[in-house]
Amino acid sequence: MLAHPLIEEAAWVELRDSGRDPLDISPVVTSYQTRVEFLVGAWVLDKLVPPRLGGSLLGNLQPQMLLTADVLAAERFANAVLEPRRSSKTTSLWCVLIGRCWMRPVYMAGYTMLTTAKKAGERFKLDVRDPIRRKWRDPKGMPVKLMESNGSLGIEFPANGSKLAVLSPNGDDVRSGAYDALVLDEGGEAEPDMWDDIVGAVVPSFDTRGPGSQLIYAGTGGKYRDGSHFWATLHDPDAGRIRFGVADDVSDDQLQTWEQVGPIIERIHPGLDGLTTIESIRRNFPILGWLRFAMEYLGHFGRAAGNDTVIASAGWIKTTQPGGVPTGVTSQALAFAVHPGGLWASIAVAWYLPDDGSDLASAAWALDGDDTEARPPRVGFKLLHHQEGNAHLERKLWQYVKQLRLPIVYDGGAAQEKSVVQDLMRVARPRPTTRPLTFGEKAVSHTRLLNGITHDTVAHWEQAPLDKAASGAVKRMAGKSVLFGIPDHDPTFDITPLEAVAAAIYALPDPGKPEAFGPIVAT
Repeated sequence: MLAHPLIEEAAWVELRDSGRDPLDISPVVTSYQTRVEFLVGAWVLDKLVPPRLGGSLLGNLQPQMLLTADVLAAERFANAVLEPRRSSKTTSLWCVLIGRCWMRPVYMAGYTMLTTAKKAGERFKLDVRDPIRRKWRDPKGMPVKLMESNGSLGIEFPANGSKLAVLSPNGDDVRSGAYDALVLDEGGEAEPDMWDDIVGAVVPSFDTRGPGSQLIYAGTGGKYRDGSHFWATLHDPDAGRIRFGVADDVSDDQLQTWEQVGPIIERIHPGLDGLTTIESIRRNFPILGWLRFAMEYLGHFGRAAGNDTVIASAGWIKTTQPGGVPTGVTSQALAFAVHPGGLWASIAVAWYLPDDGSDLASAAWALDGDDTEARPPRVGFKLLHHQEGNAHLERKLWQYVKQLRLPIVYDGGAAQEKSVVQDLMRVARPRPTTRPLTFGEKAVSHTRLLNGITHDTVAHWEQAPLDKAASGAVKRMAGKSVLFGIPDHDPTFDITPLEAVAAAIYALPDPGKPEAFGPIVAT
């Protein structure tokens, strides 16, 4: 380890300065100690790199990784690391945290992702736990202790009392500890309510750790600027900053096509120095769409305020259930929705969740006239099908109708959805039962879903199309009704997952009826 060439300052600086220049960077610092710490972290995680790519993280360190380490080596309290996908941003941060824990006695480090606790845990297991297990096959010879029990996830360093903890993205979890360094990853994803919750809890957690403590925001771009602590720190002259991305004044019109963004990627993406290729990145452009691509790969921040979105991220995260999407459930309502331009389509189901039988009893008491103890049962929902475009959607609907024997619920005022139903009626025998919702019923369905998220009376699981719709749908007012809306800046945005689950929830049978409850068989 001490023979590694990058321990020498000249070799370190030569590699560090050989890559692409960031858009903005605060003054950097390097010292023998900080270089050793980073290299020790890379040594611990050495098996992160698969054999087909060389098999060694220590042998595959990139210029921007050393730049990131030297920005943090200046030990400013607030720090912001903005780097695109496929640039080893998070790996660099793991190296810094683990190396400090190894080298500094009783050093307390924390890591979370401002998305979900599940994703933070998955990232830790993939990037940290698994490489450590591959490096030390025999647990008895492992110099660190992996924590994976009693709700704790992280690493203990028995030799010096240091600890790295993986945290849930909420104020209560963060508030419970005291940290020398805390990384808040995926900073571009957080909404103002999450920022207020976490930052209000984070700052006091450094009070007892003394000088040199660090709060590190990291991530790619985001959909808004106002209210984002990540954005604010990227523009704080007193903060540690490294930013690979486009300038603040770039217009959306300059980022719409690959012909426009391809040359920008060539110029600014640090991962092109050895981690990825322009062909791999180009493949993702039509999949993500220009806006998401600009945030993920160009460090672009939208100009909308975070509160423009209709669903609070904290509520969505709170109602997200652990584990995989349940299968074998007895669904009580089936619905579909199609994008106004026919660009996307979703099919969803909803059902009641009588967790322990108490809700059944409440419903029975209510039928008997005693509603003092009655409360509505929780509702589960999930996507059965999601697709780009609406071609052959009627075939999928017919498949689920035959399987579930439920009426098809849809927006009776939507031309695209009426067309799909007409196509279905031409081919399906016997003709299925349909239930078109009026505009008033549609408005109530959206409100019902919003209320369920706010009051934690609904349950859902991680499904990418549904999570993306929840993160970007905006508030659309129709008279006094609040509806899910498509952002003005992105008319291709897909809110059909939300519209479909809202319609399914609205169409659920009366919970007081026996047929409303069925056995729940979940994976």
